[in-house]
Amino acid sequence: MSSEVSEETFWMGMIKKHWYVLIIYGIAIVGLVVGGFLVLWKYIESWSALGPTTTFNDFSLGSLILWGIFLFLWELLLVVLPVIGYCIIVTVILWYKILPEEDKQAIKSREKKKTKTKKAAGGSGGAGFLFFLVFMLVVYIDGNFWVPAGSLSYSYYIYAYLMGFMWVFIVLGIPFLIIIIIYLSKKWKQIPE
Repeated sequence: MSSEVSEETFWMGMIKKHWYVLIIYGIAIVGLVVGGFLVLWKYIESWSALGPTTTFNDFSLGSLILWGIFLFLWELLLVVLPVIGYCIIVTVILWYKILPEEDKQAIKSREKKKTKTKKAAGGSGGAGFLFFLVFMLVVYIDGNFWVPAGSLSYSYYIYAYLMGFMWVFIVLGIPFLIIIIIYLSKKWKQIPE
């Protein structure tokens, strides 16, 4: 394949030539989805020591976070890591045993020509996570981290979240405001009268 061929045409030609690779990686995607669902299903059934009739009144914020952490770890251990291992093994076998040398050279030459990196569009959602962490800190400082969720009114959670929101803006907003004022004052001095 020549180097004048566009990226899309090049990769579509590779997919057409090696169509079976899509099936092999498709198996990994199906395994990821089905395995993730099954682990979630079994985890929900087996996690609660109180039985299947557990309500939100039986949980505290701390136990909900612990539940989420353990779910993440089980999904990682039983689903994600095996699928990653499968993909690595398949990729190594494809690269070293199945792909012809001319296709390897074409792929390598394409990779060398890519000098620009694309920047991702959109935000990462880091602010929401920061607000949630500060909310948990406010609940912990109030001494309600391990209190069952049904024992506290919904307005308490709203006020705790707003309090966390306020503290984030105080701690991060004041230094940011000072930096903006310094920057604008320096820019203001540079403007000729």
